[in-house]
Amino acid sequence: MSALEIESFDGLTAADVMLATPKSLPSDVTVAAARAILDDDHVQMLLLTEGPTFRGAITNIPEDAHLEAQAQLYVDTTTETIAPDESAAVAFDRTRLNPNRRVVVVDDAGTLLGLLCLDRTRTHFCRRGRSDTSA
Repeated sequence: MSALEIESFDGLTAADVMLATPKSLPSDVTVAAARAILDDDHVQMLLLTEGPTFRGAITNIPEDAHLEAQAQLYVDTTTETIAPDESAAVAFDRTRLNPNRRVVVVDDAGTLLGLLCLDRTRTHFCRRGRSDTSA
């Protein structure tokens, strides 16, 4: 990361650079419903919640998974989380190193607050409303 990029994060936190309304589904969703979301090339990670509480993330569902099975059976146990008050520079570094370019933002109670997302170049945070849809 260049000095210019670090300076652009000066004083910002993970909460400042996250997507505040990431795609999520209830934790009891079926494989069929989850797969329908994950089939979108722009969706790298599907977040599962129980009310406001983060329950896990799915990045892949095996082809032979039964369509009516609970999607939560395929939660990625390596999903990274970060606190909303972590610095944006740390958030950028952690997200850049993540194979899915995604880190989930949760508070101390486990409430889903948002999602850190980098574009495919791993140089910019994803932003809602950007004309670049290469996330």
